[in-house]
Amino acid sequence: MRWGWKTAGGFGALALVGLVGVVVGVVGWGGFNTAMEATNSMEFCVSCHAMRDNVYVEYKTSPHYRNASGVRATCADCHVPRDWTHKVIRKVQASGELYHWLIGSIDSKEKFEAKRHTLARREWDRMRATDSQECRNCHSFGAMDFHKQTPKAASAMEGAEKAGKTCIDCHKGIAHSFPDVTAGHRQLFAGLSDQAKALALKPGDTAYALTSLALYGAPPTSGSAGDGEIAAATPVKVLATEGGALKVEITGWQRGSSTQTLYARPGKRITTVKLSAAVGSQAAALRSVTDPETEQEWTEIRLTAWTGAGGYVATLGALWDYGARVYDANCSLCHALHPPADFDANAWIGKMNAMKRLTRLDEEEGRLLLIYLQSHAKDGAR
Repeated sequence: MRWGWKTAGGFGALALVGLVGVVVGVVGWGGFNTAMEATNSMEFCVSCHAMRDNVYVEYKTSPHYRNASGVRATCADCHVPRDWTHKVIRKVQASGELYHWLIGSIDSKEKFEAKRHTLARREWDRMRATDSQECRNCHSFGAMDFHKQTPKAASAMEGAEKAGKTCIDCHKGIAHSFPDVTAGHRQLFAGLSDQAKALALKPGDTAYALTSLALYGAPPTSGSAGDGEIAAATPVKVLATEGGALKVEITGWQRGSSTQTLYARPGKRITTVKLSAAVGSQAAALRSVTDPETEQEWTEIRLTAWTGAGGYVATLGALWDYGARVYDANCSLCHALHPPADFDANAWIGKMNAMKRLTRLDEEEGRLLLIYLQSHAKDGAR
């Protein structure tokens, strides 16, 4: 009897321990879930001044905060997945933000604005990778009545659906101010400009134009009118230096009987130099080839001319890094980036003409971007 009593007592103790474990587990799980939901609340999200004084102020002026239907999308509705697994993953990822809160990465308006594009781009990329799953919690193509939309909106939505676009491809800056996407690459260009000014070139060096540079048929003097223009990334060989000017040798390709434009390769309209008729006629012809696609004759020429010093970089690598930055920052706003090699060099001209008006690029930035894309096209590598 004593053995049986002990055995029963042992089972009773185990049952009690199990019951306590279940209770602790339920309470723990409930507490964890409560904490999880608390961190999804608007109050929690704007409890730090970095959010309260910046994005929250912007959000309160958006249709997601106040609208005719009275339906409000909170921070978590747009930035946290609803299903449990992805919600936990997102929370773990977001825990890294605590570190930046502790070290004050964006604890001032100036710091926040400096990082705004980086922060926005990170979120755009995340939403694109999940097919904008948070947006689709409330919006879906299947639930849209295109007849109740404006003709322009209906056309855009139907076109986006057919093209397989995701919400964030077209709908950026709808709850927060749009970042200055040009700030990063313009800062990078300023650094390259400082390097170019400090670069001391000597005869025999090869250098690459950082930006469009005036070209002269004779050593330039104050007030000299240019006889042409060198495009960014054009290679030159330095023949001599004189004061603040360089005598350079340039090779390129002329198309047909035209002597006033040089291109990087035959058959590829990658513009490198534009010349006055007088200077263009002085170029020395080296060889001629016929483009098999157009049966047009192209002539390689060598040109000697003068340019100002201080506008060149020593290698193309830094210039292409800058071009890639311009492309990434400006051309990922409406769709995922096409690798430059998706199109040939000549096709990029039409695409740039169609798309440049949708960007904030100035004329010189647009020219550099086109040269970058053409030079990295599937048939334009140099």
